[in-house]
Amino acid sequence: MYVLIIFVFKLMIKTSKLQFSYSSENSFSFPDISLPKGEHLLILGSSGVGKTTLLHLLAGLLPASSGSITVGNTELQNLSRKKLDAFRGREMGIIFQNDYFINALSVGENLELRLYFPDKKKDSARVKELAERLGISNLLHKKVTALSEGQRQRLSIALALVNKPNIIFADEPTASLDDENCEKVVTLLKEEASNSNANLLIITHDQRVKTMFKNHLYL
Repeated sequence: MYVLIIFVFKLMIKTSKLQFSYSSENSFSFPDISLPKGEHLLILGSSGVGKTTLLHLLAGLLPASSGSITVGNTELQNLSRKKLDAFRGREMGIIFQNDYFINALSVGENLELRLYFPDKKKDSARVKELAERLGISNLLHKKVTALSEGQRQRLSIALALVNKPNIIFADEPTASLDDENCEKVVTLLKEEASNSNANLLIITHDQRVKTMFKNHLYL
């Protein structure tokens, strides 16, 4: 008697023949990605090879010149700008190289405001728990203009994670961190992704991060 066991992996992120062009002299062609839900991917490459461009395409921040991007059952290129913004706010958390804060608000207020974008309720416990894990709980009442570069980096990470997204994109998340905080941040990102069964995609040229992931894509 033979028993046939079929494993079905649900693809969360899939790209096909993805290309983008800033100009005729500055264009990129990217390898296809097929990433099952919950899997992590480290995208490596030197400056100028299109790492940030790829992340912006995957997050729907740039429209592809050609090719397709599917997230879950949703093809990003078929969404209107309004629906794409709502989809991103609900499904994705993005850590940018440059931070984007509301300077008139405190650290805690910036985090609480992020929860309203995908229409989630105020969750002070989640804000406090995440701030403690990132070592910025003592800064919640400070204005973001008073933060150091490393503290601003950790706040950017907290903003991306606070709404427990299904996909976490991180653009050079360890660039301004020392070795100790580099390891802490990568561990936190992996733990947060695992807790929510979320995909984690990190793009970096930081070789310290390389040994912390099994799946690598080189551009």
